[in-house]
Amino acid sequence: MKNSIKTLAAIFIVILAFSACKEQVTEEKSIEKVKVRTTKVIEKEMSIPVHCCGKLSSKEESKLSFKTGGIISGIFVDEGRVVKKGQVLAKLNLSEIQAQVNQSKLGLDKAERDFRRANNLYNDSVVTLEQLQNVTTALDIAKSNVEIAEFNLQFSTIKASSNGTILKRVAEENEIVGPGSPVFLFASTDNDWVARVNITDKDIFSLLLNDEAEIKFDAYPNKIFHATVTEIGNSADPYTGTYEVELTIKPTNEKLASGLIASVDIYPSKKEKFMIISVNALIEGDESEGYVYQIINNNQLKKVKINIYKISDDYLIIKSGIESGAEIITEGVSYVNGTSEVEVIK
Repeated sequence: MKNSIKTLAAIFIVILAFSACKEQVTEEKSIEKVKVRTTKVIEKEMSIPVHCCGKLSSKEESKLSFKTGGIISGIFVDEGRVVKKGQVLAKLNLSEIQAQVNQSKLGLDKAERDFRRANNLYNDSVVTLEQLQNVTTALDIAKSNVEIAEFNLQFSTIKASSNGTILKRVAEENEIVGPGSPVFLFASTDNDWVARVNITDKDIFSLLLNDEAEIKFDAYPNKIFHATVTEIGNSADPYTGTYEVELTIKPTNEKLASGLIASVDIYPSKKEKFMIISVNALIEGDESEGYVYQIINNNQLKKVKINIYKISDDYLIIKSGIESGAEIITEGVSYVNGTSEVEVIK
């Protein structure tokens, strides 16, 4: 009986000792500091690439049309066809226009005869100076009518103004078209290729003419095309609120085609000062604002609000909210809060 009592007492003592140890460990864990790594905020003068998308086109793209309206008698090229300068692309039925030319020439012949007769009579003092001036004016009008008719005849045939490509054909033979109605969309290949992109008002003022750019096309996934900024829009598009920027692609041996979708990175030559921190330091964010933990006196924490200018894959570009040289947590940030005690691991 005594032995049993002694055994129970020993077991009870062991249990009390184990509980005391467990409470001690728990207490030690509750005051254990969170180990973190930190980094310094860096101030850097830099230009931030402007990423945008656009479409490739010829520097010279135009809509080809007839000067006068009429019936199309022939269309001699299809979409995608490469054409040479001076090549005939389409022609109107010239019956009516040729008749107008003939009519104007007959009118000119008559005006010339009237002028010669009046001039001879004026020399003989048969007609007055006013009558001579009237037939002289009629002669000038007849000459102008011939020039107009011949001009219309000339532009009743569409010819390629330079070497290029037919991008689109919008009319067919025997179709009646009005003056100036587009028949072809034409792109010259004698000029440079350009990419036209749309830039937000946030980025437009960071760009200057002749800024360098890199362009990628899905058709050439492993190729980078180099370009320069040649035009910057001064007014926003009323529908999108963006500004159009034109980039001229530097000469290349690769074959390009109008309409290719371009992925563009423009590198502004104008530099600004920014604060750079690791993206891992961000604890929460909302659009252009975010928060980080800063280490201050005696490893104390301070939650700091920052204004984010741009987010890269590895770092944040900060416009304001924190000073250069500030120490912020980059590793272990998810295990701390405003009241945590931290230990900085070097």
